[in-house]
Amino acid sequence: MPHMNDKKTILITGGAGFIGSHLVSKYLEEGHFVMCLDNLQTTRTPKNIRQFMKHPNFRFMKQDVIVPIHSDRKIDWIMNFACSGSYTSYQYDPVHTMQTNTVGMINMLELAKKHGARIMQASTSEIYGDPLEVPQKETYKGNVNSLGPRACYDEGKRAAETLCMDYHREYGTDVRIIRIFNTYGPNMDPNDGRAVTNFLMNALDNKDLVIYGDGSATRSFQYIDDLIRGIDLMMQKDGFIGPVNLGNPGEITMKDLAERAISLTHSNSKIVYERGATDDPKRRCPDITLAKQELGWEPVVNLEEGLIKTITYFKEAPRADRKVLVLATTYHPMSGPAEQAIEALSKEMEGVSFHVVTSRMDAKLPRVEEHGKDTIYRVGFGTPFDKFLLPILGAYRAHKLHRVHGYTFAWSIMGSYSGLAAFLLKKLGANVVVLMTIDEGELEGLGPLKRALYRVALKSADTVFATDKAANASLLDVAHQVELRDGNAKSFMQRVRHTYAGLLNSREQKLARPK
Repeated sequence: MPHMNDKKTILITGGAGFIGSHLVSKYLEEGHFVMCLDNLQTTRTPKNIRQFMKHPNFRFMKQDVIVPIHSDRKIDWIMNFACSGSYTSYQYDPVHTMQTNTVGMINMLELAKKHGARIMQASTSEIYGDPLEVPQKETYKGNVNSLGPRACYDEGKRAAETLCMDYHREYGTDVRIIRIFNTYGPNMDPNDGRAVTNFLMNALDNKDLVIYGDGSATRSFQYIDDLIRGIDLMMQKDGFIGPVNLGNPGEITMKDLAERAISLTHSNSKIVYERGATDDPKRRCPDITLAKQELGWEPVVNLEEGLIKTITYFKEAPRADRKVLVLATTYHPMSGPAEQAIEALSKEMEGVSFHVVTSRMDAKLPRVEEHGKDTIYRVGFGTPFDKFLLPILGAYRAHKLHRVHGYTFAWSIMGSYSGLAAFLLKKLGANVVVLMTIDEGELEGLGPLKRALYRVALKSADTVFATDKAANASLLDVAHQVELRDGNAKSFMQRVRHTYAGLLNSREQKLARPK
């Protein structure tokens, strides 16, 4: 095993995620060569590691851990942090979650065996299930429901630990097992569904804070800096396999955590209670005696200090879901009923700004104009013929904007020219969710060419909103999903907002709430 002063080649799976990105940063700063493997399932983009892409000692591989990897470069350390720890994420595709923890684990252990590398498995406090022992020691065998909706993660992580020990006993693989308790801090996904994230983000937006259950369940939260220090100490430690708990033994109820989030953000939010999640542990608290003895480790950042740092991060972090790309044939000051509905919706969606790409139509209109909290981008030469150019010029302009803002959501107002622009935007490689609204009568009396163009536009949309009358058109059969809209503007706005949230969760492969 090389001495710590030697520069290593370190492979970090899940390296674009919350914890993994902090490890990437740490080891690059120390001068090591870091290989990051991530399928971007939960982050969608490499936003947490984008600043390292041109670093000479960094290599990013977009790949799923369940696919075997090969490296001509000798690997010294493997740190397996693949698999989201958020239950709204890991329950979205439970079979893949189990594959990640078993097939993926075997792939990494085989790689470690081939390279003679030290390998760490990022296990979890979830292997203890709904514990009957508090605090939980490493010797506690757990109380896990192997048939429940959380089992894909709980049992998957238990299986991963088993595999690590089998490889150690059978092949002498140099393994390390850590059991991570709830962790929070910068680089968390604002939409990851965890308690700290949900509470802080909703409190910052003055939205209701939802507690699943009666609020008496407890968790213990450690700040990311404490965890990273513990991970590094474990990787450096010779002769100690683990498992070892890494967590903060300070216990807090969900109700108290929600109240603290409201207080620290000076929010007007209210706490609401919903049905509890299946097999959700009632108490979670680590015994860290072993970590103190073997690693000389214990957390030093208290909860309030860590929450304040995390709040600062969430306030400053760019959020792609706060910017919506709108494609419209015409817009302010030439708005028709459909465009006026969008303007009204913009006012309803606090904290969300619309970036509207539209035809210029009039040479007196500026190419870029601020309109309230929205921005209008006009394309064309300022003539009535600009609408015919919207599919090409609009798609090109939208793609340039997408490269800057990284939109997750695009809205096509009506399906003609703007719908074609949305289709071409996707063809240019923009990974966006497209919602399209179809007006009453819009699909009637179409000639063969226009009908064919509408089919292309409708097929490219993820969801189509149509009136009852428009919904009868056979053209809509090609749409992936059709939602009916009535004439009530407020009702329509609420449904769009609900659809917007649902499509974002679908794109990020998350459930709206745990099972």
